[in-house]
Amino acid sequence: MPSAEPVLGCIGCGNMGGAVVRGLADKHALRLLGHDHTRAKVEALSPADKPGRVEWSDSPEALAAEADIIVLAVKPHQMADMLTRIRPRLDASKLVVSLAAAFSLEQLRRGVDGVCPVARVMPNLPALVGKGVFALCLDDPALTEARKTLLRELFGLLGMAVVLPEDKFPAFSSLAGCGPAYACLFMEGMHNAAVTMGFKADVAKQLVAATMEGTARLAQDSPESFADLRVRVCSPGGVTIYAVNHLERTAVRGHVADAVLAAMRRDREMSGE
Repeated sequence: MPSAEPVLGCIGCGNMGGAVVRGLADKHALRLLGHDHTRAKVEALSPADKPGRVEWSDSPEALAAEADIIVLAVKPHQMADMLTRIRPRLDASKLVVSLAAAFSLEQLRRGVDGVCPVARVMPNLPALVGKGVFALCLDDPALTEARKTLLRELFGLLGMAVVLPEDKFPAFSSLAGCGPAYACLFMEGMHNAAVTMGFKADVAKQLVAATMEGTARLAQDSPESFADLRVRVCSPGGVTIYAVNHLERTAVRGHVADAVLAAMRRDREMSGE
């Protein structure tokens, strides 16, 4: 990697790719390039007070030639073709990072013909608001410690970054990747009840979201377990314990655990494991 600040380019600036670029545009000084089907989508990633912060590249090939770190945020079925397109622009000074699910490190290595290091990163939806959880697979022997440190630093700016072996990615996906959907389903049920009780829909949404946000922050900051925190809310004979007992009779905890494990099995099927 050059001693100067590296150039990071992202091919595919939709939800996840766009979230990474937008977050780095606000929080890091490195030069940023983007390519997508429309120039406007890339230019919209620049902060309002920093127009032009994210520069448009008119093709994947041009971006790969100019960037030191090439982030591929395209669909898994597009990865092989994209790697074929950028391969002639790669050399040992480059680093290719894939955000695609179900596209293995070995497939990445083959896609670049082993000419440069590769890494996998799995984000989740809260990356859109700078609160993402990112799994980093840094198992490629060609990755130097300096590059590993840089990737941990960059993705750590966008939320929480954890380094995992690739065989843990299906478990991570079923937990943190799918987790926002589980949380939204639970919040949807609370929201429906709030509207039934007479709250306006927008007020109900804010009440539910703020309750979940505060509870998540409490759980993060407290040394107590989830179970201990739940018990603290449940006064003997009170309203909360009555509601929790109803949930327990319907085996909510077991169903949630089963859903997470089912998601992991499906991820492994899709990955061909």
